[in-house]
Amino acid sequence: MEESLQCAVCWTDLTEPYIECIKCRPKQVFICLHCFARGMQFDGHESNHSYVIVKKDFPLFENNWTAKEDDMLLKAVAECGHGNWKDISQQIQTKTSWECERHYNKYYINDPPHPLPEFPEPDVHMHPNPITFKLSEDPPRPPENSLLFSDMAGYMAARGDFIVEHDNYFEMELNNITQDDDDEELDTRLKFAVLDSYYGCLKERQRRKRIIRDYGLININKLFAINRRFDKTIRGYIENLRVFTRLLEPVEWDLFVESLHFEQELKNDIQKLQSYRRNGLTRLRHIKTFVPLKVRREASKGQRHLLSDLLSHIEDDAACSTWLQRQVVIEKAAKGLPIPLPSAPRRSAPPLDITGLPGYDKLNTRERNLCALVRLIPEAFIEFRDLLVNECKRLGCLKLAQARILVKIDVNKTRKIYDFLVNEGMINKDH
Repeated sequence: MEESLQCAVCWTDLTEPYIECIKCRPKQVFICLHCFARGMQFDGHESNHSYVIVKKDFPLFENNWTAKEDDMLLKAVAECGHGNWKDISQQIQTKTSWECERHYNKYYINDPPHPLPEFPEPDVHMHPNPITFKLSEDPPRPPENSLLFSDMAGYMAARGDFIVEHDNYFEMELNNITQDDDDEELDTRLKFAVLDSYYGCLKERQRRKRIIRDYGLININKLFAINRRFDKTIRGYIENLRVFTRLLEPVEWDLFVESLHFEQELKNDIQKLQSYRRNGLTRLRHIKTFVPLKVRREASKGQRHLLSDLLSHIEDDAACSTWLQRQVVIEKAAKGLPIPLPSAPRRSAPPLDITGLPGYDKLNTRERNLCALVRLIPEAFIEFRDLLVNECKRLGCLKLAQARILVKIDVNKTRKIYDFLVNEGMINKDH
């Protein structure tokens, strides 16, 4: 009989398909699907190791013979010997002795394929038209002197290098170094010290490039897009802990971030379960009924409070009007109708401080207040006042329209000046 393999975790007999760890080779580590799905780790094996799925239900030579049966046939022939087909068929259990004899002689003795059977190639469909490929945007290739080009520190995707290196002008220190036979020992040591510093600079450049490459920092927009799938809490953790990425390998950092995300999801699920428990739910199947009922109850709860809200505001006219306007907006929003936005009230400018300005002493108190209110300097007011008074004397009266033609300023200011002069009796509207 075939020697059965056992799971390295639960020690149960393995049945296909099962998992074999690639990273733990040459030591054979087999895991059943149940333990693999739980992410079990032991000894030197970790859940993030590369693996293959062991499955031998495909044919090698004939469609009615699987690879597993061929494997069992070879082991049975080696154990029982060539010719003992009855004992061999008993070990295989799925084939008769005549089928075992015919299959073994045909494919392993008379006409064996060399070196291994060829598997059928997948169908390749030829495209009638040429395929046009566009330039990849990962990493991005921005034009020179653009903002993105500056953000990427001059990275050139075609060369895989940067225009500006770390300590970019260090080579200038080596420009004038020469080695002569008559150099003193101190000069020689200084030159070697400069070379050692340059070697350290090269190592630092390579280290920085490796960090940028391994952590995917060239395409920073793609990195931000990947982090958008997390909620605000996890994104905050990532931003605060990003300084510690130099202490972890890129894969370890990704696993750490994923563990934070998984922890947050578990907390959210626990909060939901606690909420369900507070509402008296003890079975998961009851949640499907509880959730839509809760949504319906919250909607009806808001409608039941409309009458009480109206009664609480009915005594105050302003509050009642505001409440009615708000309900109209809510109703229009629910129906998808356009909502008119209220115009912002126009703020009036504060009075102008005209104290000490030219012509201030020539005005009385009322004229000073008018100039401050309309924000007009005293000299301009005196000029406009004399102009309107003289025109009124010439014509015998002065209309507002005529005053606006004479005074080329804001029409509202002209009206206030005109009304002030009429009230003071300096000009008259009629004959």
